[in-house]
Amino acid sequence: MRATRATRALAAVYAARPDAALSEPEVEAALAAAGVAVNKVTVYRMLDRFAAAGLLHKQVDAARVTRYALAPQGEEGAAPRFECDDCHRQFRLSQGSAKVQKALQQVLQALATAGHESLAVDVAVHGRCADCAHPAEGAAA
Repeated sequence: MRATRATRALAAVYAARPDAALSEPEVEAALAAAGVAVNKVTVYRMLDRFAAAGLLHKQVDAARVTRYALAPQGEEGAAPRFECDDCHRQFRLSQGSAKVQKALQQVLQALATAGHESLAVDVAVHGRCADCAHPAEGAAA
């Protein structure tokens, strides 16, 4: 992958927000805010290249919006996440992650033993985030 101004800016967007799961319009806006104006097609191509290189993880949320987050590295594996059903923000769940990872590895091993290949696991817990479930009392006034 070439280190163009746009690809460096995309890497900087995710470096600044490592837990973010961003949609294409959000990435496009972040790049524009950083002074790198690229069109929608270029943004999609860059996101797909980063995902193909294993740098980003591509997932579809409950609203059927494709979001891209930093790919888990090393032992972290498929990081479970919480997705708010109201605002669709996503949060990586780090507490208890080792136990979840062990269980996921057991599931993958069982599927591989049954002859299945190219296995991936995507775990998402759905509900309402704290901001949506308990909006600030002063925000309504």
